[in-house]
Amino acid sequence: MAVASIRCRIPKVLSHSPIRRSWSSETLRPQYDAVIIGGGHNGLIAAAYLQRSGVNTAVLEKRHVIGGAAVTEELIPGFKFSRASYVLSLLRPQICKELELKKHGLKIYLRNPSSFTPMLEDGVGGKPPRSLLLGNNMEETQKQIAQFSVKDAQAYAEYEAFINRMATAVDPLLDAVPVDIPSLTSSSLRERIRSLRTVTPLLKTGLKLGKYIPQFYELLTAPLSKILNHWFESEPLKATLATDGVIGAMISPQAAGSGYVL
Repeated sequence: MAVASIRCRIPKVLSHSPIRRSWSSETLRPQYDAVIIGGGHNGLIAAAYLQRSGVNTAVLEKRHVIGGAAVTEELIPGFKFSRASYVLSLLRPQICKELELKKHGLKIYLRNPSSFTPMLEDGVGGKPPRSLLLGNNMEETQKQIAQFSVKDAQAYAEYEAFINRMATAVDPLLDAVPVDIPSLTSSSLRERIRSLRTVTPLLKTGLKLGKYIPQFYELLTAPLSKILNHWFESEPLKATLATDGVIGAMISPQAAGSGYVL
């Protein structure tokens, strides 16, 4: 489908109700400044920014519903599923604010519990097989982990604090302009001074990390398995946490750099 008036339709895509529209060729204009192929969440947000900056933009989507991977649909009668998206961590607050998504109906529901891992084993003493349920309640989560390792249950709170510390430090870099290395090495003094501004977010991240810079470097470059083996011993917990590192990446937990998404 072609969407010309992007700004008024984007927010609804990210709300709980998918948009279904029927379009005729009469809706299309003969000429656009920009055409985006695919009405997924990335395409729609890009189109919204283009449109609000004055670029006449169209979005083309072959499905009956726009939203791409972020669409919720009733796959089984009475049960709705997210077709492909699994987390919302990369939806930047800046985008929500600038496009006024909450004003247009965006509601974010935190997943709790965050994961459920069933075990392929026989129950003991008439009890059902064990499972691992991780959620927002640290005490309850540690009780779940203790089924498999008391040591891991004790280490989990420290691990979460470590991951949150890393995430807090790197988060501002996601909205920052990358360091302009060519300009920093330019022969023009004016260009060098101007490009120094791109280094500021990186310096702030370094100051936040402080003594944890080596651990941060390892988290970005090391295999996921190495990171988790350092913290934990039980396979059910490591397998559950490893999911965040490899989902959508098509790589092994033993691949270098797979720890980044933890």
